[in-house]
Amino acid sequence: MHIIKVCTGVACKRNFGDENLKRAEKILGIKAGENKLKGSIQLENSGCLGHCEHAPNVYFGEASPISMLINDGKVEKHILPNKLEEKLKKLTFINSKYHE
Repeated sequence: MHIIKVCTGVACKRNFGDENLKRAEKILGIKAGENKLKGSIQLENSGCLGHCEHAPNVYFGEASPISMLINDGKVEKHILPNKLEEKLKKLTFINSKYHE
C-alpha cells in the first residue's frame, strides 16, 4: 500500500500545503484518511514532517496492508501543487494497471 502524507503544518500551510492536500484529494478522488484502488493508495493529512525550511513537503511511503507498518518512505521537499499532481498521476496510473 502506498501512503501519501501531505504536510499542512505551519510552514507548509504558508507554502501551498492546503493547496497540495486539495489537489491530492481531487486527483485521487478521495478525502484525507481514505484509500483507493482496492486499498493500494492511502491519503493522509499530516502535521509537520520536519523539513520546514524546504516547504511544502509530502511523504511518500509504503506499508504492509496487513500490519500497516511503514516499510519504506521518503519526505519529498519543495513539492509544489503541479509537481505533486505529476507524481500522483504517475502513481495512480501504475497502480490502476496493476489492479486491472
